[in-house]
Amino acid sequence: MPIPGSILGSWSHHRSGMASKQAHKSIRKALAGARNTKYDIFLQGSYKNDTNLRRESDVDVVVQLMEELPPQVAKLRDSQLERNKDHKLAYSRWKSSRNQVLKALRSAYGAESVTSGRKSLKLAKGKIPASADVVVTMRCGAGIAFYLPDEHRWAVSYPKQHHERGLKKEQATNKRYKRTIRMFKAARNHLVEKHSIKAGTAPSYFIECLLYNVPNDLFRPRLAQSYKSIVRHLVTADLQKFKCQNGVRELFGSSRDLWSVNEAQKFIQALGQLWEKWPEFA
Repeated sequence: MPIPGSILGSWSHHRSGMASKQAHKSIRKALAGARNTKYDIFLQGSYKNDTNLRRESDVDVVVQLMEELPPQVAKLRDSQLERNKDHKLAYSRWKSSRNQVLKALRSAYGAESVTSGRKSLKLAKGKIPASADVVVTMRCGAGIAFYLPDEHRWAVSYPKQHHERGLKKEQATNKRYKRTIRMFKAARNHLVEKHSIKAGTAPSYFIECLLYNVPNDLFRPRLAQSYKSIVRHLVTADLQKFKCQNGVRELFGSSRDLWSVNEAQKFIQALGQLWEKWPEFA
């Protein structure tokens, strides 16, 4: 039995994100305390792209420094970085600025509310209405870069391109693209709750990129039509040819920043089973 349209509709519903909006405003005010750091600040992630599932979704804030990281430096690893003067200079400026941002956030919210993660500074919900990730970056060609100390490398991402191309896809699908993303992200959550897939099998960013590669005409007027036609397409698609929504990077590969084809296939197969065996998964 197919998944009822009422369920799909609830999964696709857009949330206002008022708590996220208030958290973002609070963070911008707090970062005014980073007086020695010149930066631009903007949003990325599901709240920015209108693909959030909850009213209190996490806020992803980018603090982009005015300094430039040469793109060739971002390709270096380990000992190559240690011998590179441009890296040493960039890392020193990035680290100093990150510390300034950390100091400003802890001054505003308390040391216990702000921790340092793999990529970002993490703010716990409490003194702000929604939890947040704040990543300090440098300009790097058309993208932004941030350093991963534990991995001894720079990571480069393209959130502005991701956002802009998502807007174009939304228009090209008669405003059916983002609601479909939310539907499949909610389906992923349901599959995790039912232990059909493991948490982490299909991260939200990868789901967005996966669906970006789906032909526009498969985003149908009815959500049930979209669900069935998209899953059927993905089952036979050559995933290795898929690119990220930003149009710059490949979606699949062996890098920690990319998705595994095997994990994506597990997700796609689980989506098919969810459709075919819905009463068992309800």
